[in-house]
Amino acid sequence: MSTIYEPTMEKENVIPHNEDTEQSARSIFTHETGQVLVTLGTLFKHIPPFNESIDQSTGDTLISIGRKLKATK
Repeated sequence: MSTIYEPTMEKENVIPHNEDTEQSARSIFTHETGQVLVTLGTLFKHIPPFNESIDQSTGDTLISIGRKLKATK
């Protein structure tokens, strides 16, 4: 009695490397980072424990950078 082995074709689950996917992920990350910076800048400017110890220009700078990042596509 002999056994015959047949090769099987199995599909590999591979995520294709695509520029659109990479650009989309980068765009989402940039937008979210911008949103975080705007939020931190607003927090530093308007919340009493922070605005007493952190210079107002720091908050303004974070908001400015955050808005630029959010506008980047």
